[in-house]
Amino acid sequence: MLQDRLVAHRGYRRKYPENTLLAYREAIAVGARAIETDVLLSADRQPVLYHDATLTRVSGRRGRIDQLTLAQLLTLPAHEPKRFGTAFADNRITALTALVELLADHPGVTAYIEIKHEALAFAGIEQCYRIIADCLAPVASQCVLISFAFDVIAHASAQGWQRNGLVLERWSDHRGNAVAEIAPEVMFCNHRKVPARADLNQIVPEVVLYEIDCPATAIHWFRRGADRVETFDIGGMIQALARHAL
Repeated sequence: MLQDRLVAHRGYRRKYPENTLLAYREAIAVGARAIETDVLLSADRQPVLYHDATLTRVSGRRGRIDQLTLAQLLTLPAHEPKRFGTAFADNRITALTALVELLADHPGVTAYIEIKHEALAFAGIEQCYRIIADCLAPVASQCVLISFAFDVIAHASAQGWQRNGLVLERWSDHRGNAVAEIAPEVMFCNHRKVPARADLNQIVPEVVLYEIDCPATAIHWFRRGADRVETFDIGGMIQALARHAL
């Protein structure tokens, strides 16, 4: 089923604040079989679901994620005021532990966990990996660690994490030695960076292309060999693709 090949990018972001438990619950409720989230670390080195290093866009506050403790962050809103106004003013920042509990309740859901550069710069590769891996341990079989930072994924693989993936800055990076050494399960790439003549069927790892909210564009890439597409509009895309076949 084409809809089973969709990834909910930061949850059901089209309708709910990104990277929040609410957005992931709603994504799964409408049928998402795969989700993606971003992970940063608090001042006391606890993992939280957040994309930006600063609090401005999502929480409407000054400061940085790594300047506040987990206890402090969990009191702050995650409501994207410029997009939603006060509609989700009571929604709070989500700890990674809360997503782990949600995944445990939905064992058929795969989660792509993106380790952000800012977390690595703050805590270092070894500590950052260990903090996140320890948190994800109860649902490790459901979780694929991904990052633009190839070195943390290489470290995760060396430490025995079974499911790993890379996010490509450039499509040509998939031919590099680092990718060959890591042998990732999956590679993410912006669909606009894929060359017109690229044969995705010849790529060994699974290929996930982002950011796609148009059903026709998704079908185009599936026909070209993409394994999955990532979307902010998981509900709308599931509904649209339920009526299509390749």
